[in-house]
Parts: sequence; structure tokens; C-alpha cells
Amino acid sequence: MRVLYGCNTQGQGHLGKAAVLVPALLARGHEVRVVSSGPRPPEHYRFPGHLHVAGLEYAIEAGRADIARTARDWLRSSPQLLASLRQVRRLVADFQPELILSDFEPFTASPLISPPCEVVSVCRQAALLDPAISTPPPTTRAAHLARTVIRLFLLGADRRLGYHYAPESRRCLPPIIRPELFLLRPEPGNHVLIYNHHYVLEGEAERLIRWASDRRMEVRAYGFTSVPRGRIGYVRFQPSSRSQMLLDMATARAIATTSGLTTPAEGFLLHKPVCVVPLPGQWEQQANAAHLENLGMAVASSAWDYNRLLEIPAPRPEHPLHRWLTTGSEQVLDAILAGSAPARRAA
Repeated sequence: MRVLYGCNTQGQGHLGKAAVLVPALLARGHEVRVVSSGPRPPEHYRFPGHLHVAGLEYAIEAGRADIARTARDWLRSSPQLLASLRQVRRLVADFQPELILSDFEPFTASPLISPPCEVVSVCRQAALLDPAISTPPPTTRAAHLARTVIRLFLLGADRRLGYHYAPESRRCLPPIIRPELFLLRPEPGNHVLIYNHHYVLEGEAERLIRWASDRRMEVRAYGFTSVPRGRIGYVRFQPSSRSQMLLDMATARAIATTSGLTTPAEGFLLHKPVCVVPLPGQWEQQANAAHLENLGMAVASSAWDYNRLLEIPAPRPEHPLHRWLTTGSEQVLDAILAGSAPARRAA
């Protein structure tokens, strides 16, 4: 089957899922093309038959999502966005996909590409719009705009499947967990792992360095893109590496991370205390933090409170969601493809 896979590149969660699902589709004999949009992806997230186009990016100001500026940026970049849409339309016309899977990628899930097949939106954001899943109500203008943006990104999907931490709906899928995580043997370590990517408040790296020095606590820090890689005092600022980060997680004393989808779940499965810090003004991350805390998988914090991180207990090994969250990626792919037989639409 010819499969077109769409992937959003803002943050690395969508790319991480693509790095698991695209090879799995190819291994099953499917012909796959990948479309990504947003910031240019790192080289280790490039795929065969990969088309990257300019996309719709969130604007971040002082560590906070700026929805108003986001809207202005989208209007200013409309010529580039129209060019991206034309590129994706040409690819669809040439490739003639029999199925489109879109992970929060707005062009592959747009009705404007006139797809000849079923479009399935498979992303965390679909779960946040699922009426069967309770989410924090949007109480600010920015939160309402965020929900509107999610609807826009899923507009042309025939079906929506949402990655979620619990099977609360028939439309839920377990998060995609990297298979190599299950090969690791978690050990109690002497360092904490901090993953603060892309949207670091000014002075946060210096505050972390001072805290680590005061507590004489070893730290493995990922993200903090304005800081040179290497060791500063007790903090080792690590280069981007999926494999090394997993090793550092497996031997960490505790983990603090922004409240994306995958990293908190991986920390939980490694039986580590996890603290999640949602991006201020980002309703999606606030919803993730609420779900993680309500389900007993992590503790949510409005700030990077490193002292509190050391007080969080490890999760119970017999947690009832363990089986759901350890669902293999091949089984998740089976669920995505179920009911997705090629079905051409009427012209």
C-alpha cells in the first residue's frame, strides 16, 4: 500500500513517533513518502522519500506561547505556506497514496490537497478534542485559540485517533514508546535529568548551574540550546541524542521535563520520579500535565522547581496503566491501520 505520512517538526515528539512508525511501515512492505512541515528537522530525523516544507509554527516569546503573534506570523508567511501547499498537492498527485497518516501536520490533513484516499489524523492533539476525555477547560483567549488551531490542523481528517495515557475512549492509542527503552535495565543513579527544550526562560541555565553547585547534585541537561555543550560545574549539557538521553534517563535519580507526550511516559516506564513543567500559555501542555498528574504518572509544576524534584516518590511498579503504556509499537500500528483499507473518494 502507498502511504503518505505527515509529521509536524515543532518539538521532537512527532519526529520521534515517525522514527518508529515509518520504518515499521517500510518493513511491512508498504511504500512510504514522508512530508514534514515546521522547523527544519535534524539530520537523524530524515527519511527516504522525505519532503520538508515551510509550515505553521507556534511563536514563542520569553518561554511562553504567543498565539496573537503566531496568527500574525502565519498571515505574513502566507506566500510560503501557499507554496508548501502546492508542493504537497503535487506530491499527492504524483504518488497517489492509498492512505494518509497525519501526525498534527496541517498540509497532509488539509481538504485542500484533494486526497484520493482516506486521511487518518493520528496525534496527541486528537485526544485533546475527544469528547470522551476530560481536559482542563480553556479559560483564556490563548487557550481558546489553541483549540481552534488544533481543529484547523485536523480539518480534513476522515478519522481521528489520539495518543493518550489511558484507554478512556475507543479512539485512544497508547503513546509510541521507542523499542530500545524496553531493553534497558533501570538503575538508581546519582544524577537528575533535565529536559528543557527550545523555550528556555532567560537565566534558567544559570539558575540550574547554581542550584546543582549548591546541592552538589550531578545533572544531565538536554535542550538549553543557547548553552555550549559540555560540563559547567555539576551540570553536563548534553548534545541532542535519542540513545544517550534514554541511557541517562534509565540511570537518573529523577527527571524533570516539559509536558510533552512521550518523555514523561518513558520516565514513568523506567520507574523514575517525574516532574512535568508545561510551557506557560500552552493549553496542550497544560492538558498533558493535568492528565499525567491525575493518572499518577508525574507531578505537575508551574515552574522548574529542582528542590521539589528530589522529593517526588517513584511510581508504583504495579500501576494499572503499565500494561497499556507498554503496548508494542507494532500493535499500535495494527490499530492505526485497522479499518484503513484503501477507499477512493468519488471525484
